[in-house]
Amino acid sequence: MNKNLQIVRYGINGEGIALLNNKIVFVPFALKDETVDAQIIKENKSYFTAKLNNVIKESDNREIPICPYYYDCGGSNMQHIKYDEQLKIKKDIVKNNLVKFANCHFLVNDVIKSDKQFYYRNHVSFHVNDKGQLGFYKENSNDFVTIKKCFLADETINKCIDIFNSYFFDNQIHGYNKITKQGIIKLVDLKFVDNKLLVTIVSTQLNLNNIDHLFVRLNLLKIKYGVYVSLNKSNNFLIYGEKLKHIYGIKQIETCEENINSFISCYSFLQINNYIKSKIYNDISKNVEGDIVVDLYSGRGVLASMLSKMAKKIYAIEIIKDACIDAENILKLNNIQNVNILCGDVKNLLPRIEEKIDCIIIDPPRKGASIDVLLDIIKVKPKKIIYLSCASNTLARDLKILLNENYYKIKFIQPYDMFPNTSNIETLVVLEKNENKY
Repeated sequence: MNKNLQIVRYGINGEGIALLNNKIVFVPFALKDETVDAQIIKENKSYFTAKLNNVIKESDNREIPICPYYYDCGGSNMQHIKYDEQLKIKKDIVKNNLVKFANCHFLVNDVIKSDKQFYYRNHVSFHVNDKGQLGFYKENSNDFVTIKKCFLADETINKCIDIFNSYFFDNQIHGYNKITKQGIIKLVDLKFVDNKLLVTIVSTQLNLNNIDHLFVRLNLLKIKYGVYVSLNKSNNFLIYGEKLKHIYGIKQIETCEENINSFISCYSFLQINNYIKSKIYNDISKNVEGDIVVDLYSGRGVLASMLSKMAKKIYAIEIIKDACIDAENILKLNNIQNVNILCGDVKNLLPRIEEKIDCIIIDPPRKGASIDVLLDIIKVKPKKIIYLSCASNTLARDLKILLNENYYKIKFIQPYDMFPNTSNIETLVVLEKNENKY
């Protein structure tokens, strides 16, 4: 069923929204104020989903995507929108989620833009098809999209696509198919920082045919690099496998992050946009106060190490063991004595800290924090809560709990464009204790 639709606003993923028969219609790739010809492809009880056929009346904010795979790949969803408009949409996404899920109408600052809108990603995981070609799965499908270049990834990472395609093809190495269970390569994970490359090949077997042929090709990049194979025989695509084997070159990327000497392993979590990461970490450091600071979901401990000069003692809590080991080694590398790494679940370890906590930093995964953790934070009564979120809907849900009974008030809400040309956004919220309530 084809319909002419007037796009009246944007959804939380940057898609266009129209109205039809008193129902919302989601139209991906349509812009506000456009008139479009769209095909209704799905009807639910309260909304329709449509496919854009043609733009009848075009918005001035429409952009021609530079990526030839844009409408197929699903890796980005805002390339068709001019960058300044992207920033406005993302600000509205944060505002709307705060109102919808937390009834919070606090002023949201303008989004801090990225210095790069393309080629900014320092970390990409590529899937591999049955022909040994790198690419991605189309969003919400099993359709594989082979690519020659990712316009969001660093240029060196892009050079690796052809290198691996050639190596896999020449040596008849095929990607794993989870339906037929044929093929061996599940992922090629690439991290590129400070002109150093770390490769993790996720495979159903540790030994790969003529692996030295791969090294010859990677040598042409004229950079330091290292290669691991992660053994994963199960029917999933996790980088963490049953066994990890280092097969060539450097074992980790040695780097300096925010004046902290650190290293990145093949399992390390990375903020994928270095410029925005620095902006966020500097804004966090400006708002930390007090003698005792707790960093929840602390990862490799880079932020905790960075803040070590600003507090008497810092507790960094992280559940992933490998990240905790990395954090301990980073502390030794920088001769930092006042950061304590606690390995385990936040909900179990936070209540065990006996000192009076002045400031809590929370950077949870996309699903947000559990209600137990949020209630424990309120019980601790820190002077400040600094919440960094990569999902404004769960941020809003969690803020509703933290702001309950007015024990805390918002100091500021600052979004950052960590992920240009996508609808994802990073948001920092600083909360201060309302002394009149405690």
